[in-house]
Amino acid sequence: MQIESVCLGALATNGYLVCVAGTTILIDPAEASEALFTFLGDRRVDLVINTHGHFDHIGGDWELQTRGARIMLHVADLPFVDHFHPDHPPIDETIQEGDRIAGTLEVLHLPGHSPGSVALLGDGVLFSGDLLFAGSIGRTDLPGSSPTDMAASLRRVIDLREDLRVCPGHGEETTLERERKDNPFVAALR
Repeated sequence: MQIESVCLGALATNGYLVCVAGTTILIDPAEASEALFTFLGDRRVDLVINTHGHFDHIGGDWELQTRGARIMLHVADLPFVDHFHPDHPPIDETIQEGDRIAGTLEVLHLPGHSPGSVALLGDGVLFSGDLLFAGSIGRTDLPGSSPTDMAASLRRVIDLREDLRVCPGHGEETTLERERKDNPFVAALR
């Protein structure tokens, strides 16, 4: 699995280009900008996976869709997409807990930041969206968010057995082991 990242948009959202099993996946394209298309170069994106439906993660979806990418999102976050982009073309496919994308990325439904937040678990890596950041977690004071769901989702991730590379929706990469030791929000769960 090859992973490259790009930081885009006003809220500095991390997008991840993942090449696995002959499929090119872009996770969380924040905006359809010159920076995004310079980053992509002549590479064709097959799938766009949104970890959730907030505006700062979905802004590039439809331009990529016009270029042949299929857009994927958890069904519980469709209302956010409808709110932020009321005239959007249809989402190509909804994803749910346990789905395997390109045979490698497992969808984990982890609500809290939003009802349809997901993370993607691959070989030694977790694309955490806005669930888990280096030293922090995603907000739970937004419409549709839930501190109770966030706590349950964080417990589920922290209980994963292996130490994983964590590629968050914002900020620097981290590891699951580092967050178990140093993240005050994780410590508060124990």
